[in-house]
Amino acid sequence: MNKLFFILFLPVFIVLLPHEVNAQPNNFPVFVTTSWLAEHINDPSLVILHVAPIRRDYERGHISGARFLWNGWIYMSNPELSYELLPAEQLNATLEMLGVSNDSRIILCGMSGNVNQVARIFVTLDYLGMGDRTSILDGGFDAWKIEGKPVTKELPVYQRGSFSPKLIPTAIVDAEFVKSGLHKSNISIIDARAPMFYNGANSGGYLRAGAIPTAKNIFAGSLIDSTNKMIPMTRIAEKFDSAGVKKGNDVIVYCHSGVSACVVYTAARSLGYTPHLYDGSFEDWSGREDLPMALPAKQDSVKR
Repeated sequence: MNKLFFILFLPVFIVLLPHEVNAQPNNFPVFVTTSWLAEHINDPSLVILHVAPIRRDYERGHISGARFLWNGWIYMSNPELSYELLPAEQLNATLEMLGVSNDSRIILCGMSGNVNQVARIFVTLDYLGMGDRTSILDGGFDAWKIEGKPVTKELPVYQRGSFSPKLIPTAIVDAEFVKSGLHKSNISIIDARAPMFYNGANSGGYLRAGAIPTAKNIFAGSLIDSTNKMIPMTRIAEKFDSAGVKKGNDVIVYCHSGVSACVVYTAARSLGYTPHLYDGSFEDWSGREDLPMALPAKQDSVKR
């Protein structure tokens, strides 16, 4: 290769790299169907993680080969804030215990409507550099059972994995990152709470009511149907358009404490945006009086 050509184009590559790393390849979508999983269930690299609040729920029945994943192994409250990111070393050890390696193809399988929690785990895996090898089973274990697909109580046997995180630090961000993005035309801030919280009609028990300035409202619950599947992406795209999210913008998402916003994060990633989760979310922002607050008009909320 001509050296001058390489030198001229190298800076451009460096600028674009974070967005390319945090973009979902077409062959590994954020969401997969039960039919897709049934077709690929015997793939040697496939690791199905059954996300459940307690082990007993998993032991009562799961997809063949699925391994139990407890929420608390991935995110946990601390004395300062609720549901915060755990240290990368601890997350690494958990994934290796579950048999995950860097070449694994991960499927996250929720149950009993725990869509928010499953999405939060997806975001954490994205932070660890595995977002492009991770998908969520749309509808989860409930959809699998309803369709009459095979279920087992047999516990799988598998080897410990070998995993080395390739961190994407801006996947999960703090208040300073959000503050620096206020009023920037290339950044869209999305409030994933219900409209009554976004509009300030209900404080949600926090010190201050309202929303982060410039934030628009896309209620996370409006992206999920009655069967706990995502609504069609065409409708989700319309919601993003209605909220004024421009194509090519980075998207910062937040909610009460950084869990339900992850549904909006996964939707944004599916649509080709580069998303960022504000981990402390409104619990953190409202408790800091040095940070500005807005009281959006009710017509700004997007819930269709």
